[in-house]
This record gives sequence, structure tokens and C-alpha cells, in this order.
Amino acid sequence: MSALPPIRRKHRICVICEGYEDYHYFNRLIALNLWDASYSFTTINVKSASNIPARFQNEYQNDRYEIILVFCDTDKEPYREYTLVKNKINSFLGKRKASDKLVIFANPCTMQIVLLHFGDVSLKNQGKKTNSAEIERLTGIPGYDAHEKQIQTLCGKITRASYPDMKKRAEAINYPDTVSGSTNISAYLKWFEKPDDHWIAEIRKACAQ
Repeated sequence: MSALPPIRRKHRICVICEGYEDYHYFNRLIALNLWDASYSFTTINVKSASNIPARFQNEYQNDRYEIILVFCDTDKEPYREYTLVKNKINSFLGKRKASDKLVIFANPCTMQIVLLHFGDVSLKNQGKKTNSAEIERLTGIPGYDAHEKQIQTLCGKITRASYPDMKKRAEAINYPDTVSGSTNISAYLKWFEKPDDHWIAEIRKACAQ
């Protein structure tokens, strides 16, 4: 009788999303099965940056996940709300720079990442009207104002074939969160794609209370 294959335990990862665009986009990436099967993602839409710290604390204390990440915008200078979110997470964990390892950011907003699936772009602010021309140019969606049906239509245009292009473009703009048109998502994507889970242990150790 042949031996049974070993049971592979999944790593439970929670991703707290600032709003609908972040939530639907991250779920689209999950649905495309782009990442290693050893990771199980749960996404939570908190609908506002101001709700992130309390939800982070709640999920952390419930101890249901190996790691809790935050996916959010930086907004615009001087980044008051974004900085407040990071500071509250740092204060809760008692680590001055813990949030640097837990927050997946896009400056100025997640749309910066989304549009990288379709072409090169560098957004300067979160304004829906300001960005609608770029969104239409790259995706063909006119008059984008971020209502849920538009978000779902936009995310539906993202495919497995566009993922490598986005990754390459994102890596090229892996600048600090104070730089307009930047994002740090490329580092996380590399981790998600590989079964090597040392990154989880390293982040947990750096953020341990």
C-alpha cells in the first residue's frame, strides 16, 4: 500500500482593505489563482481608512490568522490619515516601524496598481474625475466614478496574462510611500508566489508584542 501524501497546511492570511476598489482588486487577484496554494487569503472591506486600526486590532486579538496585512491608499500630501493608520498600528503592537512591514500601499491610490495591468501610468492624486481620462485610455471604461459595477467591470478586465506586466511595472516604481506614483506591492507578490514561508515568520518576529 502506497503512503498517503503529506497534508499541506495552509497559511491563513488576512488582508484588511481600505475600501471597495482595494477589496475587489485583491479578490480578483486571488480568483485568478496566481499565488502559491499554501496561502489562504481572507479579505475584509472596512470601507474607510479610519476603520482600519480598530479592525486590525480586533483581528489580531482574535488570533485567527498567521499574519494580518493592510491594503490601502496613501491619499495625498501630507498623508494625515495614512500616517495616522500606521501610527495606530505601531502603537498597538508596541513597535515603532511595524506597519512598514504590514501595509501594502499605493501612492496616491490603489488605482495606480490596477492600471499597471494595462500600461504605464503615474497618478498624481485620488480624484476620480482627474483620473477618469487615464482610466478610459487604458481600460476603455468611460466616466469612471468608482461605483461598484464599474469597479467589478474594471477588475474583470484583469487577467492572468496581464499579471506579469503589472508586476514588472510595479517593481519599477517600488519607491518610498512619500513618492507619487509608487507602490510596494511587488515585494508581497513575490512572497505570495512561493511556498517559502519564512517571510511570515520574519514579519511576525519583527512585529511581536
